[in-house]
Amino acid sequence: MPTSKVADGTRPGAMESGGAESGRTVSAGVDSGGTASATASLRVGLLVSRARAAARSGDLDGALRLLHDADDPGVADHPDVLDLLARVHAQRGDLARAAEYWRRVQEQRPEDPAASAGLARIDQLGGRGPRAALARHRAGTALAAAVCAVAAITAGTVALTDAAGGRSEPPGPTRAESAEQRARQLDAERRAEQAQERDLEAARRAEAAVDLAGALRAPGVEPVVDGASVEVAFADGLFSEGAELTRTGADRLAVLGGRLAGRDVRVEIRGHTATVPGAPTSGGSVLSLWRALIAARELSAASGRPLTAFTTESADQRDAPYPSPAKNRTVTVTITPE
Repeated sequence: MPTSKVADGTRPGAMESGGAESGRTVSAGVDSGGTASATASLRVGLLVSRARAAARSGDLDGALRLLHDADDPGVADHPDVLDLLARVHAQRGDLARAAEYWRRVQEQRPEDPAASAGLARIDQLGGRGPRAALARHRAGTALAAAVCAVAAITAGTVALTDAAGGRSEPPGPTRAESAEQRARQLDAERRAEQAQERDLEAARRAEAAVDLAGALRAPGVEPVVDGASVEVAFADGLFSEGAELTRTGADRLAVLGGRLAGRDVRVEIRGHTATVPGAPTSGGSVLSLWRALIAARELSAASGRPLTAFTTESADQRDAPYPSPAKNRTVTVTITPE
């Protein structure tokens, strides 16, 4: 009697750090122990095929329902079913469940490359700290690309043969359809690579801002990281009631300017004024702009950078950094590493 066999083509393996994909052939036929029946093999192949079709169409919940509703333990615990469960859970962002199913795959296939790679990516995503964040951008994009292959799989011909009648299911995609699927997959990979590059650049800029804030911190100078920039405020007002710097204000600007020397940064200065009775409560003022210009002059002299390297503006009165009028006789400085 002929043996029924289900060949599910090539399913995507785990993505390497460089973005290359290593495929492996999945056979839902007799397992390595040689004990699975042809009927069980057919059931596994049909279940995996239906669940993958649901995942490719974007119905991840439907794919999970199909996989979880398998009532035969021999089917439900098959490594191919467990692997697809891990991939769908990873695609949904449930990395703990994905790891659980990949470990169950390893119980049956200790050297399974996809399970090992998936677990390694999840471990990388668990780090902490600024440098671990950078690693998460690298590993996270690679994992996303790997699991996205569930929805953008380029399948080969699927032959489902009935043992009794020798009948076959309809053939898989034509060459034109396969080429179109491959083109979509390559486009998805290209977009994933571009997203990874953007994420890495954002992480680099954020890390540079953290380093810059640490270098600028000094008594009375209060830098705070805001995305890829550093917002600097001063603990005390820098000016008298007009546009004349106090001695403390001049010293604080000199310290900040000295720490900007030699750095490739973009500097924006906003002047502030204290709100007084009868004065406009919005729209900025000539006095606040004048304070920004004076601060630019002091920072230029201390840093050795030309005045043209500084952008100045009047802040709106509603954006005053402090509730105290005296402390609002000041400027705030936004510094962005290039």
